[in-house]
Amino acid sequence: MKDAEITKYLSRIKLNDCNPNLEGLTKLQEHHMEHIPFENLDIVVGRKIVLSYPHLFDKIVIKKRGGYCFELNILYAELLRSLGFSPRPVLGRVWLSNPRKLPPRNHLAHLVDLGGKTYVTDVGFAGLITRIPLDINVSSPVNDKDGIVRVVQFANQQFMITRQIEKGWENQYSFENVEISEEDIYLSNYYMSTNPRSHFFQHKFVGKNTKEGRIGLFNNKMSIRKGIKVVDKKRVDFGQDWLETIKDKFALNLDFSEKEFNVLFEKN
Repeated sequence: MKDAEITKYLSRIKLNDCNPNLEGLTKLQEHHMEHIPFENLDIVVGRKIVLSYPHLFDKIVIKKRGGYCFELNILYAELLRSLGFSPRPVLGRVWLSNPRKLPPRNHLAHLVDLGGKTYVTDVGFAGLITRIPLDINVSSPVNDKDGIVRVVQFANQQFMITRQIEKGWENQYSFENVEISEEDIYLSNYYMSTNPRSHFFQHKFVGKNTKEGRIGLFNNKMSIRKGIKVVDKKRVDFGQDWLETIKDKFALNLDFSEKEFNVLFEKN
């Protein structure tokens, strides 16, 4: 990534500079999650999800769109490398809603080694995930400003990120600290962005962190939370109201064609 591109990227997430240490990594993750939304709208309208750096930089930094985990975390890793970090990709299994069977490896995150410790950092998960990097070898609970989170090792090189809620600990996703290939990522991205069995194929997800919590839009249901507590919910009608909401609340301007907009609102 060229210096001018680094400057534009940091400007996109409202940062002036960043040092390659834990403080810098923490600032990067927090600012990224607050200023670049998670969204899967290209998938819903049938656009191909391209994971090349030029395409992602143009879409997310220049055109000020968001993306889903593969898009956001691949571009984020390029920024990390350019700033002096050495990210390693890992694929995760999502355990939200307590799936009855083993979920697939369909989420991308990264590990970063700093000062002899290994941290998981992630800017592309839509659940109650941590907003700060976590040391994967420390299972003690930590406060990430939204509440209490922890990483638990449950098997050899296998880790689970969990969030404390009123009923106890809720699993977010698990990952393995093992080497994966670029093809592993492309295969998972292809399935999640094109297969009708993928929840991203049928449903519209838009969300981003705020200083106090997170604001999210699932299809036409919007929720606002402070910390992990939902403090407001409302219905947003598809059409002009929906488009104005994602523009005002998420700073998203869509460049879809009339046909793509029709597809967007047909998939309810």
